[in-house]
Amino acid sequence: MESDFFVKIIESVRDFISKCPLLADNRLLNVDRLGSDIEYTVDGEITEPILRRYTDGSTLRQFNFVFASREKYGADTLQNIANSGFYEDFADWIEAQSESGNLPKLSRFRIPQYIEVQSGGYVFDTDDSTARYQIQLKFVYYQDRRYTNG
Repeated sequence: MESDFFVKIIESVRDFISKCPLLADNRLLNVDRLGSDIEYTVDGEITEPILRRYTDGSTLRQFNFVFASREKYGADTLQNIANSGFYEDFADWIEAQSESGNLPKLSRFRIPQYIEVQSGGYVFDTDDSTARYQIQLKFVYYQDRRYTNG
């Protein structure tokens, strides 16, 4: 597992999300970018990364992020309900994964603790035919003092 020594958190979270069976086949899963096509993205958020410092120098950390998608949107109520329903199901999937210990894989000296939903899915931005839907999440992990990040 030496080749995985310096896996980035965003990369690990993206890989974890990509395994969600609810995601539509053949849709792009970007990082920090949601284009005008029907696609997904994982975007990091501004947050204090350290939740707790331990006397040995180890830390409990968080990575807050948004999972978002561009979806068809408009006067079709059934389409908008389906979009919102996807995010409800996605939140349930996240909760089930966390409870079962199926979490993003991290590098040596970093131990995943849990992942949780911080908000329900909601419309963030719209135009005439599409909308950006998103949900806010938090991934918490323990970082041993021996972690050097390269």
